[in-house]
Amino acid sequence: MNFLRRFSKTIDNMSGSAGVVAAWLFFLIGFFITYEVVMRKLGMPTKWSEEFSQIAQIWCVYLGIAFALQKRSLIIVDIIGDNINSTLRKVLDLFAIILTALFCIVATVNSFKDIGYSLKNSATTDSVLAVPMWVIQISLPIGLSLLFLQCLSEFYKTCTGTEETLSELDQVN
Repeated sequence: MNFLRRFSKTIDNMSGSAGVVAAWLFFLIGFFITYEVVMRKLGMPTKWSEEFSQIAQIWCVYLGIAFALQKRSLIIVDIIGDNINSTLRKVLDLFAIILTALFCIVATVNSFKDIGYSLKNSATTDSVLAVPMWVIQISLPIGLSLLFLQCLSEFYKTCTGTEETLSELDQVN
């Protein structure tokens, strides 16, 4: 049991770190978009800031999703959850975690097929920068693998009741 607790803590730390990286990427996106607006006003637009922002947003989503699950901030349906007892809610939480984990497995396996195709064909973005597509696509298996691991951590914590499983909105009520 001690191993599972340490495993869960390690995954939580990894998700937390990924969330911090995602937050800093959002900061950089804002900075570079502001930079682009200023440069356009000065008549010197850049070719890279828009593409960097788009790629960074994709990475933000996949790096931040495990952190969102850890904080129980993913979209949930409260209509059912608010009107049932805690045992049934726990069962529904576990069911949702299992479905999310299964989705992660399927999507991760399929994403490797896309990455392989991009590498085989040297696919790039349709821009002046011609960023290799795998740079963008690799965010999917990285983020979903981290989400899968976070699902395992949340499953353990929900089963053992070792953490608060309520979202911030639930804690207000």
